[in-house]
Amino acid sequence: MTSARKPYPSDVSDEEWALVAPYLTLLPEEAGQR
Repeated sequence: MTSARKPYPSDVSDEEWALVAPYLTLLPEEAGQR
């Protein structure tokens, strides 16, 4: 398999994850999906 693929629109860059990840860890698990 080749790792060269076109990214999906939902792919998140490392920079974006660095901003989003802390907020995801703050959400209570019982909050559920939005």
